[in-house]
Parts: sequence; C-alpha cells; structure tokens
Amino acid sequence: MKVWTLHLALLAVLFTAQFWLSPYHATNLARIMVLAVFAMGYNLAFGYTGLLSLGHALLLAAGMYAAGLPAQLCGWSAGPAFIAGIAGGGLAAAALGLLALRTAGVSFMIVTLMFAQAGFLTLLYFAPITGGDDGFAVAAASRTLF
Repeated sequence: MKVWTLHLALLAVLFTAQFWLSPYHATNLARIMVLAVFAMGYNLAFGYTGLLSLGHALLLAAGMYAAGLPAQLCGWSAGPAFIAGIAGGGLAAAALGLLALRTAGVSFMIVTLMFAQAGFLTLLYFAPITGGDDGFAVAAASRTLF
C-alpha cells in the first residue's frame, strides 16, 4: 500500500509541476519525462524480451509527429494532440511489429534499422511539411488540455 501511495504522490507532483514551475523548468521536466518513457520502452523491448531494436527512435518520431503536425497545422490543443500522438505511435509500432517480429536475432536488428532509415527518408521527402532534418517547432502549448 505504501508503494502505491508513493507512486500516486509522485504522479500528482509531476502532473501539477507545470503550474508551479517556471516555463523553462517545466519545459525541461517535460522533455526529461518524454525521454524517460522512451528509455522505459527500450527497456521493455530489449531488457525483458531480448529484442535489440535499432529503430526504436522511429516509434518516438511517429508519436511526436502525429501529435505535432495536427497541433501545428490544425491548431489542436494539447489533449487531442496527445491522443493523436499515442494513436500514431501505436499504429507505427503495430505495423513495424507485424513485420519485424517474423525475424529474430541479427535479422530483427537489420529489419528495425531498415524501418528507421525508411522513416528518416520519408521525413526528408516531406521536408516542406515535417521540416526535414531540423523538424519544426510547435508554438508553446497552453496549460489546458482542451
């Protein structure tokens, strides 16, 4: 019971931190939390299953672009963009997983690297929309979800 209480308290502090931290520190904390979730996903894939993915960043990019493009081009607020990011990353993971999980070992690494390079070249091809190598900057998000 104590562990769950501690976890819930930590989540409450992290969720409310955007309201009492300065914008600079809130932005840095958000970046740190995104990279922590990225590391947990990699730990799940490699640490628990032994599948060494060389294209793990493709899934992060798919989720980020799925959230960022509607926010930038359509003016979506943080809530719907967040849901779109989860859906985009999930769809990319499902598509990649259906094909890559048919292999094992070094073949799995090569297939995931191939998908990562294909995703990178796709971003370069659509550079007027995606910003190419540099990406694009979304306007500062409001502190409301919807």
